[in-house]
Amino acid sequence: MIFCARDMKKIPISFFALLLLACEEERAVDFVPVEGDPDQEIEKFTLRQSEGGELSWELVAELAMVWDDTHQAVARHPRVDFYKNGGHVAVLNAEEGTVNLLTNDMEARTGVVVVSDTGAVLRTEVLGWDNRQQRLFTERTVSYEKAGISLTGSGFESDADLTDWKIRHPRGTVPPEELGGEVF
Repeated sequence: MIFCARDMKKIPISFFALLLLACEEERAVDFVPVEGDPDQEIEKFTLRQSEGGELSWELVAELAMVWDDTHQAVARHPRVDFYKNGGHVAVLNAEEGTVNLLTNDMEARTGVVVVSDTGAVLRTEVLGWDNRQQRLFTERTVSYEKAGISLTGSGFESDADLTDWKIRHPRGTVPPEELGGEVF
């Protein structure tokens, strides 16, 4: 079951259950477990992605260990700032993360928190970033909060600013005015 943010105001309460039955494709970002000593250790590691001359995201970490053969960097205490149309939209913090240096796909782990500039907060233990699709995703338990909405679920997908999101198996509270239907 998936709950889509963009559909909240369009759907009467009676059709809310139908929305929960919708399902979309799942994403998987493959990270090979790194073994052995890293080829490089970089303090104050920074990695940026831009498109069309505009910054898309910037990752900064205390330390990154790089394995050349798997094209991966494991970052300690990564912070990822996301940008859209030239402006900052959200920040992700975690204890650890892995970046595929060929694709710029990422996986954040342990104590992952994403806070959008509009006040949405997402919490989980593992969160992926599909760089090609520009989407955050997880199959793990998540909590999402914003302006009276408080949901938990066992899967999540969203754009970087947490505005176009879907949550699987939602539980929690949504204010009646956000549902778009009659309250009785």
